[in-house]
Amino acid sequence: MRIITVRDARSWNWFHEVPFRIYAGDANWISPLRGDIRGIFDPAKNAAAARGDYRLFVLLDEQDRPIGRIAAFIDSEVVGHQAEPIGGIGFFESPNNKEAARILFGEAEAWLRERGMHGVDGPVNFGGRDKYWGLLVRGFFPPLFQENYHPAYYATLFESNGYIPWEQILTLKGSMADLDLERLRRVCDRVRQQNQVEVALYDPARVDRHVRDFCTIYNAAFSQYEHFKEAEPGKIKALLQESRLILDPRLLAICYINGEPAAFCATFPEINPLLRSAQGRLPWWKIPGFLFRLKTARRLFVKGTGFAIHPDFRTKGAFALIIEYMASPGVVNKYPAYFLTTVRAHNKEAVSLYFKAGEMRVDRIHVGYRKALHPDFAVIPNEFTE
Repeated sequence: MRIITVRDARSWNWFHEVPFRIYAGDANWISPLRGDIRGIFDPAKNAAAARGDYRLFVLLDEQDRPIGRIAAFIDSEVVGHQAEPIGGIGFFESPNNKEAARILFGEAEAWLRERGMHGVDGPVNFGGRDKYWGLLVRGFFPPLFQENYHPAYYATLFESNGYIPWEQILTLKGSMADLDLERLRRVCDRVRQQNQVEVALYDPARVDRHVRDFCTIYNAAFSQYEHFKEAEPGKIKALLQESRLILDPRLLAICYINGEPAAFCATFPEINPLLRSAQGRLPWWKIPGFLFRLKTARRLFVKGTGFAIHPDFRTKGAFALIIEYMASPGVVNKYPAYFLTTVRAHNKEAVSLYFKAGEMRVDRIHVGYRKALHPDFAVIPNEFTE
């Protein structure tokens, strides 16, 4: 076996081919779009790639067939806010072969050490924590869009190479029909009697107000958590523009109490079932057919990072108001079930809020691993739920 660095079109093709070898025969697996993966390492599309550094590696067997891959990366902005510098690895794929995994991990870790990293997190995304984050350890179902899916043996490969389970990432599933609407409406009625309340849907004509208020809520709600990256209006606006063909304005709403942004829901139609046949490729001439299937589907699931409550409104009914809106007939009829993704188990406040909304359950669990690359670096895991 030998390992090479991805540098040209041929090695990029090998990088994309590896998962098709690993998941051959796995009926659950849905290939990520090649363009999505390539874009993560394109400085023109990903700010983390523009300001940071990265290397991608492919492992070849004795016949020069691609059998494994890994990416190593450093987000200079994140590292600049850390007490000790921590790099990342992601997009790891390997056969069930300890030597192959050792080579892949070793190459990525050596690259990070050379650049002064004291620790490494993986498997994670090079950029936002809302996608491709964590190792799947429970709930081996067809993956959601931009969600990591892995064979069960990967956990052994990580842990046998010194990686320590560090954070637990939950995907929660619920049914709109199971929301405790009676209790929620009692709360909402009380709030409306005492305050001026508005739930505003996403309107492209008012996009600047929408993204500004979204960022206000998001940054206030999550700034205390490690790996927090401030939401910036320009970046959120660009994301909405990029997602304009698939988003449903009914699924993007901001709740205002007395004119102040209090809470939001940020969800999108779950499109991965419509991409299974694409096999990782969605050229321009296939997009109209995909959009037709999306727009004419009678029922779809909802997927999103969920909800956020501004700290000033956590005890003032904002959460009840936004959940009440999500349970409106127009939403429920089209989207009978929803997935809340990338919920950190150690964010007890968020987990508690979600479970109070109705009959939700943990549908799948991903684990973020951490490893020391320096003798003085200590890995202290977060609290797990189970």
